[in-house]
Amino acid sequence: MLEKKKGFSIVGIIVIFAIGASFVLTKPITDQSSSNEKMLMHIHLRLYLNIDGKPYFVPQNVGIDSDLWKDHSLDQYGMKGMAPLHTHTADGMIHVESKVVRNYTLGEFLDIWGLDLKGKSVSVSVYGEPISDYRNHVFKDEESIIMDITSNH
Repeated sequence: MLEKKKGFSIVGIIVIFAIGASFVLTKPITDQSSSNEKMLMHIHLRLYLNIDGKPYFVPQNVGIDSDLWKDHSLDQYGMKGMAPLHTHTADGMIHVESKVVRNYTLGEFLDIWGLDLKGKSVSVSVYGEPISDYRNHVFKDEESIIMDITSNH
């Protein structure tokens, strides 16, 4: 009899957990502020950098940390406390989390980061295809961008 009660207790806990999880998982993604604005765009892509022939990692918290958030012209599209184009980790994963659906470009991300490319040669490819106007390249979900930067000595 005690075994049956334990079994019912465990099943009850699982049911309660499942009901709670369903509320969390079906809740719309929202800003953490009291304005309750919804995130309408959420994509991820990866940027691989090579500087003077050596791999370089995009820093963690671009568009979140004030030292790595130089351009604030797109702030109205981002969620509270972050630019709409940002990183969380130092693995090149760029997050696009926006309150509006719009095209975001590599140039906009580089501006937010504040990466200085003056006096440098830049070549960019997406899936091995060269991109001539890299600043205006529109981000697409799950794409891989390779950016080679060479100092002009």
